[in-house]
Amino acid sequence: VGGNEIKILIREYGENVKIVGIADHSGCAEDPKGLNHEELLRLVNNNCSIDQFDPSILSSEGVLHKANSEEGIHMRNTMHNRLIADAFIPAGGRPNTIDMHNYKQFLLPDGITPSSPLIVEGANLFTTEEARQALFDEAKVVIVKDSSANKAGVITSSYEICAAMLISEDQFTANKETIVKEVLAKLRELAFVEATLLFREFKNYPGSLPHVSKVISNAINVTTDCLAKELNDMDEEELDKLMPLFRSHLPPTLAELSFANVKQRVPMPYIKNAIASCLASKMVYKEGTKFI
Repeated sequence: VGGNEIKILIREYGENVKIVGIADHSGCAEDPKGLNHEELLRLVNNNCSIDQFDPSILSSEGVLHKANSEEGIHMRNTMHNRLIADAFIPAGGRPNTIDMHNYKQFLLPDGITPSSPLIVEGANLFTTEEARQALFDEAKVVIVKDSSANKAGVITSSYEICAAMLISEDQFTANKETIVKEVLAKLRELAFVEATLLFREFKNYPGSLPHVSKVISNAINVTTDCLAKELNDMDEEELDKLMPLFRSHLPPTLAELSFANVKQRVPMPYIKNAIASCLASKMVYKEGTKFI
């Protein structure tokens, strides 16, 4: 997650993005003037850990801590609390790293200002539910909850399952580059509508962003369940009229290669659930949670 995030930030924003700190199992590199992009990409592309960052290219304010001493471990474990940044993206680490016992350490010495006003949870369960709420109540920290921040990962897994059922390994290999591009396009589209609804409802209704994220997920799940129940009562002719919804859910190349035989290759309960989920998502993202 972290390596891909580095690539995306640098690709999309170039010199406009400044990555001031990165920590992993091996230690942490910090530089308020920004870590060198080329060096970060070298580490990512060669699957190297952060302790292999070249310290000679740090600014006079930068430092590299290796987790081979008690002090190095302490500095790595507290980096997210100490570094001042516009956004903090936990992309790994232990579950419940920020909890009710230590959340105040995320605040600067004034006890009011957070080290980062925005947390985007690339890693699941990094912050406990209670700590999220406390950071919002006491320091107005905006937190994009894990279920919204990495929803694209769950969607990607569903496409992997679909591809395994619909096409052969040789077909996938021959069309991999095109299918991957199409999946990425769909992920960007779905991430955009999720973020748009998330911040719109956060602006219009009371509650923290994690609360809104849960409301959105619950609305989609409840709607999916209701639609799935109705689909189970439909005959085959009625279901056939809804199959274009399942086709539109798939990457175009995957659909083109396999849709003629979809009923033979994909279990009907899976198809029904996919149709219900697609419809539910479209309804919630377009109309909002209050409509549901």
